[in-house]
Amino acid sequence: MWSRRLAYLAALAAGGLFFLFFRGYLSFFTLLFLVALPVLSFVWLLLSWLPLRVSLEADQLAAERRESFVFRVRVTSRRALPVPCVRVSLRLCNALGGGVERRELYFPFSGRESSAELACRSACCGCVRAEIRRARALDFLRLFSLPVRAAHAAEVFVLPSRKPAPSVLSENSLLQGFGELTLPTRPGSDFSELTGTRAYREGDPLHRVHWKLTEKTGALVVRQGSRPASRSLRFLLEYGDKLEGSDAMLEVFSRLAFLLAGRGVPAEVCWVSGGEIASETFEDEDGVSLLLRRLLSVRPSGSALELFRGEERWKCAHLLYVTPCFEPDQLSLLIGEESASRFTVLQCLPPAGEQPHSPVVIPMVPEQLETCLSEVEL
Repeated sequence: MWSRRLAYLAALAAGGLFFLFFRGYLSFFTLLFLVALPVLSFVWLLLSWLPLRVSLEADQLAAERRESFVFRVRVTSRRALPVPCVRVSLRLCNALGGGVERRELYFPFSGRESSAELACRSACCGCVRAEIRRARALDFLRLFSLPVRAAHAAEVFVLPSRKPAPSVLSENSLLQGFGELTLPTRPGSDFSELTGTRAYREGDPLHRVHWKLTEKTGALVVRQGSRPASRSLRFLLEYGDKLEGSDAMLEVFSRLAFLLAGRGVPAEVCWVSGGEIASETFEDEDGVSLLLRRLLSVRPSGSALELFRGEERWKCAHLLYVTPCFEPDQLSLLIGEESASRFTVLQCLPPAGEQPHSPVVIPMVPEQLETCLSEVEL
């Protein structure tokens, strides 16, 4: 735009010199035309700009790796008077920490609606998010621009494989009470035994409000139920510093989770979110799919193992630590704290030519993932 402004100033200066050195009607009307032209262009832009709107949408909610998906940008107006041009700046990024890509689209807008498709493809899983960073309407001469209202974001979940892993499922893990004594009581939906109180959240039933405590504190407080220790399997997921590490970790977890869900074995998943350990359980394939969409939007932040250690409430019968980077001394810390009756470390992206010597560490080589997963016993 600045190059066009400089070009116009040069033309205006030439017209001014023409008027100074060549007195006559031609030079006068030439200068008048050069002065009036941007004014008329701006007035047209102003009249057509007010009802303009830009929206962004995705053609599908989820896609597989390397499958093409489309973000669609629409420019609409409630008036027949066309805007000369609309410029839309887009930002594409993967929530798991992938690179950022910027695109710029131009719409020579000549009607009530115009649209453009932006085809994308991702080799790694994650939540691919497209954002409208800036949308502006331009005049005919590209000298002036005005901001345009925009629906700012759309996202597509690029999913890891849903194929169940060829792992061995122990008969013990199929028993409903397996490992029950190793898990302490935690907050949950069983209100036969209360674990304490917490602040009111939107959607909490009114019959669970602790009215006496609410009156004393001046803020809504609800009773918090307990959850019996019924989860014998627990995943601890560690995101990598790079997108490839997180992608490999989620691929391994997804295949194991769909194996468990297909056999009706519940499990709990822990990961770092906002500097704290977050957790969620799944029991069927729908639960795994919903959980994956949440995990695909997580930005890596902090070490899951450091937050997990020393917490009595995370004890379980079998802990599966899925991580792209594993240090041998971390294993001794896990075992020393007796965080679980049994440990399995699944090391995604192991260093080339170097294999862990511990029997509880199983390397997950991406090129040999089917073979590596067959060595895992749940």
